Amino acid sequence: MHSNASSKPSVLPYKELEESVWKKDVCAGCRACITICPGNTLAYDVEEHKPYQHTPCVDCKACLEVCPRTPANYAAFRSPEIIGPYLDIKSARAGIEVERSQNGGVVTALLTAALEEGLVDCALVMGSDRWVQKAHPMIAYYPEDLSKAAGSKYDSNGILEALKTVAGDDSIRSVAVVGTPCAIQAIGLLRASTNEYAMKLARKVRFAIGLFCFEVFDDSMVGEVSKRLGVPTWRITKMNAAEGKMTVTLRGGEVKEIPLSSLEGFVRKGCKACPDFTAKSADISVGSVGSKPGLSTVIVRTAAGLGLYEIAEDMQYIEAVPGINAAAIEKVGRLKLKRNGLL
Repeated sequence: MHSNASSKPSVLPYKELEESVWKKDVCAGCRACITICPGNTLAYDVEEHKPYQHTPCVDCKACLEVCPRTPANYAAFRSPEIIGPYLDIKSARAGIEVERSQNGGVVTALLTAALEEGLVDCALVMGSDRWVQKAHPMIAYYPEDLSKAAGSKYDSNGILEALKTVAGDDSIRSVAVVGTPCAIQAIGLLRASTNEYAMKLARKVRFAIGLFCFEVFDDSMVGEVSKRLGVPTWRITKMNAAEGKMTVTLRGGEVKEIPLSSLEGFVRKGCKACPDFTAKSADISVGSVGSKPGLSTVIVRTAAGLGLYEIAEDMQYIEAVPGINAAAIEKVGRLKLKRNGLL
């Protein structure tokens, strides 16, 4: 007996992402799917903060492997652990002068050591258009380029766009990437993938430096802060979100504060699904929580991360300082998970 029923057509990978991630507003905006796509099928809608299909899909399924928010990958990353695995954890500060440093300048010091020692060909970081205070991915080839990226950015996590830029450049063999937990999760998935293009990208990433992150805001947040303070955006030199407030430093040194709760409406929807505060998939994670003002908390997680840290320390580019408050890290991390309905 023969069946006349036709076989169900397979669903293209981008359609799976659309249904299980984009339409459910859990997209992290990390651009991993765009970065890995060999057919350049996907682009990013900066207004909607999610990807979309703009050319025919080649059905390679690479995007499904590296998206940290597919149901399978999300389940693997979801954990009540806050600090995650590590080899060492300490407070530290830069031993070199770092312009526009935020909480110790450790990330800039690590990258400076990596570039000067030839450990990487370039560093992928988030720069900023200081006229409008909007972040953008940039490639730092020289230590002096890093000053353009110093300081926290709260309106973008698109660092993987820069990884796609260097992917086809055979002269760039190894890079350091600095990113928020979602981008670092995507790099972890790249490293674990057996997809040919993913493996090519992963081989270029020598160091993944993760940043503690509670949330990222829409691009319009900076404009709202500027409006509330009654100052043009170019007068803002530094922003720091901590202890329930956004502290804004203006040119000339004046400091103003805005309650973070009043900016809740600008938090990206995908951030409210994030299960990671300390970038647990990184080689080294860095943040301010857990250390005294002016210092960075440094979580060294892998052998590669330990090697980079020790080289920077030997060069006296980083100085460890006694005292780490792990309980504070746990507290803020649990607060994030609770806010996101994950505890």
